[in-house]
Amino acid sequence: MEVLGKAAMRKSENTETGDPVRRFLARAGSRTAIIYLVVGLLVVVAIIAGGREIEHHINAIESFIAKLGPLGVLAFVGLFVLATSFLLPDTVLCIIAGALFGLFWGIAAVLTGSVMAAMIQFALSHKLMRGRIQRTLAERPTLLAIQRAVRRNEFRLQLLLRLTPLNPATISYLLGAAGVRFSGFMLACLALIPNLVIEVYFGYVGRHAARLAVGNARTDHLHNLVIFGGLAVCVAVVVLVSRMAHNTVVRAVAETEKAGGSPRDFGTENKNK
Repeated sequence: MEVLGKAAMRKSENTETGDPVRRFLARAGSRTAIIYLVVGLLVVVAIIAGGREIEHHINAIESFIAKLGPLGVLAFVGLFVLATSFLLPDTVLCIIAGALFGLFWGIAAVLTGSVMAAMIQFALSHKLMRGRIQRTLAERPTLLAIQRAVRRNEFRLQLLLRLTPLNPATISYLLGAAGVRFSGFMLACLALIPNLVIEVYFGYVGRHAARLAVGNARTDHLHNLVIFGGLAVCVAVVVLVSRMAHNTVVRAVAETEKAGGSPRDFGTENKNK
């Protein structure tokens, strides 16, 4: 009975510690879901309200992008880096990339932009903005708790954080200020790929749906089933993986807080790395 009582007490303590982080991650997930919903509704409204005019606009946009060529993709990459560094949700930009450039070039543009943005954000937070970020985190105890957990279990938590619905730029600034190793930071960024691909695919499917609605998509029913069914399956998988990462991060934060924080200060130890 005593053992069971202690186990229940430990579970209660971990739950209490993890609740703010759990709610914080849940809110981030809700914001992402709202963005998906709003974009989907906008596509539906545009199709209903625009009718055949949608076809004209789509053709005009595709013609404009084609004239720009590689310069258009490069300009988008630059915009992506700048916008996300100011914490604009990358979900919106990924969906736009899929709608404008299609699947292949959309993914290429978004992945390039994400890598470049992560490198710049790491450099800014690691070298120039560490003090300011730490003062901001002092007023955001949930993010500060996540940072302490990263310091205790560096690479594993970085990887898991990239699988959660948190803004990637927020994570990059937080990790850079924590003083994590750059090599591990960049390697953990690979975990962003599945989510970025899904968001680009979402935009691509939206454009296909618009063409389908106005009768300008020359595809058969099987092809359409693969496109829309593939999106549904991919979203379900990403949501499942995100939830698993979410729960693991919550447990890691609770364990770190119970242990009294980080056993070492990366900000000091890795200062010159």
